[in-house]
Amino acid sequence: MCIFVYQFKNIMKSISKKIQIIVLALIILGTVAACDWGKSTTIINNTDNFSQKIKYSGKVVFNEQENGIEHISDGGYLEFDENGRSFKAKNDAYGKINYEFDGDSKVTTLSEEQKQFIAHAVKAIIKERAKLRPERK
Repeated sequence: MCIFVYQFKNIMKSISKKIQIIVLALIILGTVAACDWGKSTTIINNTDNFSQKIKYSGKVVFNEQENGIEHISDGGYLEFDENGRSFKAKNDAYGKINYEFDGDSKVTTLSEEQKQFIAHAVKAIIKERAKLRPERK
């Protein structure tokens, strides 16, 4: 009888540990599924003489004039490439947007040409994002 009780206790401990592991694994999976890690949107347009790639993650807010970027959420970014000309924009630790043009170093103060390219990109992005939204009836 003592052997049976001892074995029963060991079996219960083993089952209890397995259940704990399964519950812990489910909690971890639920946490990972609830996060948007790595979630991004990519839009690619290619024709014979035209190439455009838009990629963004997080919340990207354009200004009212729709010619610039007002805000990018923490961890978010925006990449725009059109016919080999490109820029990347992301937030720094202080909430200021940093830009990289054509793979060069970071820029915080934009030249007129860079401002014009961003304005062109914003208009193109707004147009392409509108195509992704379902039509309202």
